[in-house]
Amino acid sequence: MRNLELRQSECHSGFEDLANVHCISIDCDTNYLYAATSRGIVGFDPSNQQIVCNVSLIDEAYLPSDGSGRVVGIQHLPDQQSVCVATLEGEVILWDSTTNQLECVGSVDTGLTGMTWSPDQELVILTTSRDTLVMMTKDFDPIIEVELHSEEFGEQKPVTVGWGKKETQFHGSAGKEAALKKEEKVGKISEWDDGLTRVSWRGDGQLFSVSSINSKTGTRNVRVWNREGVLQSSSEILNGLEQSMAWKPSGSLIACSQRLPHRHDVIFLEKNGLKHGEFTLPFDKLQVKVVEMMWNVDSTVLALWLEELPNGDTSVGNYTPKTYIQLWTVSNYHWYLKQSLEFNAVKESKVMAVQWDPEHVYCIHIMCYGGNYLKYTWSWATNHSQGVSESDGAYVAVIDAGRVMLTPFRSVVVPPPMCAYYIQFSSNVNQVFFGPTQNSNDVGVVLADGTVALYEFTEDRSVVDKSVCIQAAGGNGFNRTVSSHRQRGIYRIINNGKPVDCSSPLCWSHFTWISKSKILAVAMETNCSESRIYELHLENGPSDTEDQLVVSSSTMVDGSVYCIHSNTEDNVVVQLSDGSLLRYDTTTCTATPWTLKTGLQVRFPQPCVQMNICHFAGEEAVLGLTERYRLYVNDVEVASNCTSLAVHEDFLLLTTHSHTCRCVSLDNSVNALLSMGENSVLDESIRRVERGSRIVVAVPNDTRVVLQMPRGNLEAIHPRALMLSAVKRHLDTLQFNQAFIAMRKHRINMNLIYDHNPEVFLENVDKFVQQLDDINHLNLFLADLKAEDITISMYNAVYPKDRQSNIILAEKVDLVCDSVRTALQEIDQSKYFLSIITTLIKKTKPELEEALLKIKKLKDNPTATSGCSADEALKYVFYMVDVNDLYNVALGTYNFDLVIMVAEKSQMDPKEYLPFLNKLRKMESNYQKYSIDKHLKRFNKALCHISKCEDHWEECVQLIEQQELYVEALRLYDIKSVQYQKIGSLYAEHLQGLRQYEDAALMYSRCNHDDEALEMYIKCGNWRQALCIAIKLQQSNQQLAELARQLASNLHSHRHYEDAAYLLEYYVDDIEEAVVSLIEGCLWQQALLVIYRHQRLDLIETNLKPGLLQNYNTYTALLESMVLQFERHKERLQVVRETKQKRLQGLFDEDEPYDKDGDLFSDTSSIGRSSVGSIGRSSQSQYSQYSSSNSRVSGRSSKNRRKAERKKYSLKEGSEYEDLGLLDALSGIIQKVDKMKDDIASLLKMLVQYHYDNKAVDLQSALDKLCKLIDRSIHQIWKTEIETDSSTQPVLGPKSTANSIAMAMMDANRTSKPLNVEELAFHIPPKINKDVSWKLQQLQVKS
Repeated sequence: MRNLELRQSECHSGFEDLANVHCISIDCDTNYLYAATSRGIVGFDPSNQQIVCNVSLIDEAYLPSDGSGRVVGIQHLPDQQSVCVATLEGEVILWDSTTNQLECVGSVDTGLTGMTWSPDQELVILTTSRDTLVMMTKDFDPIIEVELHSEEFGEQKPVTVGWGKKETQFHGSAGKEAALKKEEKVGKISEWDDGLTRVSWRGDGQLFSVSSINSKTGTRNVRVWNREGVLQSSSEILNGLEQSMAWKPSGSLIACSQRLPHRHDVIFLEKNGLKHGEFTLPFDKLQVKVVEMMWNVDSTVLALWLEELPNGDTSVGNYTPKTYIQLWTVSNYHWYLKQSLEFNAVKESKVMAVQWDPEHVYCIHIMCYGGNYLKYTWSWATNHSQGVSESDGAYVAVIDAGRVMLTPFRSVVVPPPMCAYYIQFSSNVNQVFFGPTQNSNDVGVVLADGTVALYEFTEDRSVVDKSVCIQAAGGNGFNRTVSSHRQRGIYRIINNGKPVDCSSPLCWSHFTWISKSKILAVAMETNCSESRIYELHLENGPSDTEDQLVVSSSTMVDGSVYCIHSNTEDNVVVQLSDGSLLRYDTTTCTATPWTLKTGLQVRFPQPCVQMNICHFAGEEAVLGLTERYRLYVNDVEVASNCTSLAVHEDFLLLTTHSHTCRCVSLDNSVNALLSMGENSVLDESIRRVERGSRIVVAVPNDTRVVLQMPRGNLEAIHPRALMLSAVKRHLDTLQFNQAFIAMRKHRINMNLIYDHNPEVFLENVDKFVQQLDDINHLNLFLADLKAEDITISMYNAVYPKDRQSNIILAEKVDLVCDSVRTALQEIDQSKYFLSIITTLIKKTKPELEEALLKIKKLKDNPTATSGCSADEALKYVFYMVDVNDLYNVALGTYNFDLVIMVAEKSQMDPKEYLPFLNKLRKMESNYQKYSIDKHLKRFNKALCHISKCEDHWEECVQLIEQQELYVEALRLYDIKSVQYQKIGSLYAEHLQGLRQYEDAALMYSRCNHDDEALEMYIKCGNWRQALCIAIKLQQSNQQLAELARQLASNLHSHRHYEDAAYLLEYYVDDIEEAVVSLIEGCLWQQALLVIYRHQRLDLIETNLKPGLLQNYNTYTALLESMVLQFERHKERLQVVRETKQKRLQGLFDEDEPYDKDGDLFSDTSSIGRSSVGSIGRSSQSQYSQYSSSNSRVSGRSSKNRRKAERKKYSLKEGSEYEDLGLLDALSGIIQKVDKMKDDIASLLKMLVQYHYDNKAVDLQSALDKLCKLIDRSIHQIWKTEIETDSSTQPVLGPKSTANSIAMAMMDANRTSKPLNVEELAFHIPPKINKDVSWKLQQLQVKS
């Protein structure tokens, strides 16, 4: 639904040397135009309007001096810096543009009718007057010369399988008479056929087609030849085939013209010569002739050069025809006439040559007879209304010849080539523009005759303009549902009281409607270095006079105007061809540079074919999109793959080459847009779309976005970002019903109604219920509730990142259900009965019992005002709750009527539940409830009921033991009761089996089983309680002593030396054993106290001093080994780190062993059996391999799993995680030293006390040495921050081999892997206690 919109036009006239041009060629390097005339070759530079060369072919006798000569072909050859021309007399001439030398490179005696070069300019085709074809190389070496008219079809001749004759075949509705009908005789060529041969190459240069007249049959045929000059195919015989022909560069079709008895067509031939489609020209069958046709570079536009034919009253000799240049495009299998250039029937305006620019896709060059040069440049544009309110109909206008097809996409989506309605004009349409913002539905049309038609939108459907045609309404039996336009007037531009001169087509362009009575336009200038912007005021004349657009003012700007955009009367931006932006002031009629707040002028790096003005975070910005899909915001490129854009109220919508539709919030600042990438965080919604989709229009104040696919069909989508934005606006204005409808239609989570603003929702629950007013809608909302804040989970992209959720998720569902139920009960409890049931069922703990009781109540007392019956309510509950669960809930109420009601409405078999219910009815009440609760596995309730049945005590005990309900059972009985004693004993035995001896001892004590309690206390090591129980049992002193010795032995084995010594001293009276126990625990002070308390000084010599010396020797040896171990680990860590660094730099020796994969590489080849691709696997796959290899370990206990995980950090040299293992070992040494300080401090004091000064000095010095070593080394071992290697890529170079590169990739892949929590802990140094109070001052040795 795009139109070709004129961007630039140039008109240069008055050059006598360019008069009566035969053909032209374009130099892409210098933009020179080379024209061939009857006198020679003329070079013209349009940029400075000068003739750069004028080479006479008459002087060299290549052309006759009387001016009757003709050049049949011209081609600029950039590789040879030459221009090649061919004359009708048969000369092929090469002019060197650098030396200005002419050279005749070939001559054909019979004369030439044409010269055509291949697209790669490697081959040239010459057609002669004798109907022969000559193929030559670019050096003019002949390749082949063949006859044009061959009797053969060609190499691609179709094979006939001989399936019957025409007389025996089915002829459909034509009947059997068609079999007898003779073929129509092919007519001769028309009298307007120039008789010349046409040659057209396919875009890839592999094939070319030739259209020529067969002198024998007098008919024109199209034949296809390959690059070697071999005939491939011939066209089917077509009546009325004309001379014009052009092969589509993409290679699919060959365009020709055909004049039929009742119409004039442009037809398309396949390369096999068969016809494939056509379209009819908008002229009478004898009104025009097609002089030439040509495709643009990308095959999207077909240009037709047409001339009017003389009528019967006109003398052909003096007749000057009116000329047309038409641009046709195709979409959805329909051909549109997008531009029509009409040249007056004046000899000076007659078109003599037309050519598409070889580089710019939509640029065309035209030469007229009088020496006028015209250049037009178009681009694709979607013409749609620019309103921002709901009154804007989102109209899109499509030009097709003399009609403008209009579709209001707010109301209907009509795929092209259809439309809602169209406006028919007597002249072809060249431009469409829409009204200003306040009248955005009004439309203006620029016609090919230079007039401007304005149509205003009217809501009155009874007013029907004759030029407005509604195809499927009114007379066809349909009622109109869309308002349409009516004509405001046909205006002619008036300047200084006279109509403006429109001698050249498209002399006025860039029409922009900025206010109700003011239009901006740009007139064609002869000087392309400047342009003039005109303000046109609408003046409707009397009924008998012509409406006028009067020029009220004009503004000159430096440069050629490329594009104008306006969103308000006071906000008009003008873009020049160099990308400069100007702000046009409508009050002062001045154009000043567009500047930012900083004062810097804005200029697009490249001209942009689409512009728009919007505000990012309140800052005004100009958007620009180039033909090369680059998107600019002001003068900065923010995207390089944008295919289309549209500005919505809160979003910038983009489609990209990655086939996505992206929505960028306008709340972002301009600076933030600079970081917009392929997966930018600025995108609130990225939606996949069909390949090649483009935005047609985004409906204002709506969520609909219309996309057009490459083949032309439409798709209306609702991007999620736009939908959520609309829903948020509805919720903010308490329009709950509109929000709900949109959310249901587009499947947006219903939790958003509450999560958007919980406080507001709870305050307006009654309004929410009243607006929805539909039970199904309310139930849908309630059924979707879940304990989640979707504003920070599902839809976090459209809410602020710092949004603080005040929703208590655990209470959310219950709170909403209770609030809604309260509102429903207050408004109409009967009407909303099902919704009330839903609020009970949807709660976190469904209140199914209460829901069933309400249904039972409704069944017992039905009301006429109730919204549903009890049966309907129960069926509804079955949809939400499993029938078995509901049956169990009903059974748990002990109400058999309720159970029967549920069972009857379910699919349960009566043979299953009736016997069970009958059995329950016969039971005693408490035992009945016990049976029901046990059946429902509600064992706590079952225990409460069975405890009341004294006759079923054994069954009660069995239940307690099976379900381990000891604690619950003890609460049901008095502590002095027999039942309590029995249950307590069973519980103690149960705890004893679980090895919970202390708990078992307590239960035995409560049940007065002291012997068992004593045994449990002994096992758990609680010696105090054990002695208390023994004394309570009145054991003898000897028994107590034996018990104390037993307890002391257990405590000693568990390293509780002090408690063991206490028992031995006070209960066993074994002083020596008590002292030995304290010495073994290094409790020197306590041991000395016991010795002196009992006056056993002999134990000092026999036990204490030997213990001191033994501990001194142990600590001395331990410290020495720790120093050696610490230094060894430290040095090894340095080596591992250096090796790792070398490996990352590609300097690692290939022969050096490296980790567990080292044996994968071959010793004789540059790389092993594993490919580099498999070596460079992702860290995720590495982790997966490790996990799979240890799958057996994962099934073990947590202790074994931790042990297996620690094995990974082995100290084995060359292992993968050796560096982490060394860090772990060093950290363990440091922590062990910290723990030793207190024990060594106590030992030092005792050594000094008993005069072992030298040993004390040695021990303190050894520990101090180790502490200083740790202090010096800790900053070398643990860096201040975790090092990360930036050079993760393998180093390549002349000395690198496949092995070194592969290993570097492996190591880079491993090091780039993110550290987990456990590995991160290794890189944190251990905390060191800096306190030196453990040292004795008297042992300090001064150096």
